[in-house]
Amino acid sequence: MFKKIFLFILGVILSLFSFLEFKKSMNKTENIGYTKFLSGNKLVEENKIKEAIEEYKLALDNNNDINIKKNYELALKQQENQQDQNKKDNQEQNENNQEQNKNQQQSDQENGNNNENKNNQSDQNNNENNSENNKQTQSEQQQQDQQKADELKSIMQRLEGNEKRAFKNNERVLNMSEDKNSENRW
Repeated sequence: MFKKIFLFILGVILSLFSFLEFKKSMNKTENIGYTKFLSGNKLVEENKIKEAIEEYKLALDNNNDINIKKNYELALKQQENQQDQNKKDNQEQNENNQEQNKNQQQSDQENGNNNENKNNQSDQNNNENNSENNKQTQSEQQQQDQQKADELKSIMQRLEGNEKRAFKNNERVLNMSEDKNSENRW
């Protein structure tokens, strides 16, 4: 009789020990995924999209949470939008430069008989116009980029809050299931 009780107690202790070890290992992988998720969010706020995408990939390797997948997809979209915006801005700037060069050539041909002072003044005016146009396009681009960054930051903060709540809910469910299992056993 003593052997049966001893073996039963030993079995229960070993089961509890293995369950606790399993839980510790799961917490480590979930924590790694959650840590990478948070660092990816910080990189997005700093507008370092490529690094953020890498962090999200590592987080997905350790944790298949929906919020991590959503952030990863948002970061990819933002990277595509930035690339598209850069292409558009470069095209607009090239077109402006070409137009200004054409205007300058036409004015040079029309005013070919004018003296050097007039030519110098037109060159100065063209340079000032170029610099003003460049300043305007740069300020517009910064405003669009800032607006996108602000929108993405607010989305990331909401998703981060949802992620924290999801982790807390998971812990509650695990605690409740452990409590129920312990009541049913005894």
